[in-house]
Amino acid sequence: MMRVVRLMGLSSQALGMRCFSTKIFVHKLSFYTSEEEFKAMFSPFGTVEEARLMRDQQTGRTKGFGFVKYSSLAEAEKAIKAMDGRVYALYFAHLFPVET
Repeated sequence: MMRVVRLMGLSSQALGMRCFSTKIFVHKLSFYTSEEEFKAMFSPFGTVEEARLMRDQQTGRTKGFGFVKYSSLAEAEKAIKAMDGRVYALYFAHLFPVET
């Protein structure tokens, strides 16, 4: 349950010296997004090694953000480009490549 809007980050090629991992930070997700929905949303773009939603320790409810890890940088960049501006269940989400 998410809507993905403009990516606010630069690729590793544009930054030159900075190197990004294959992990993407996704935030402003619906609190009702399930682990299965989250992984399924990003699976079409490559091999998802890990899709993890962060949860509140006391309530168990999702915090509205998570991480997706791909097996290659190309897959992560493909997912970022494809999800930019995509609408899903009227929720906003922003994607950021994670620096290493």
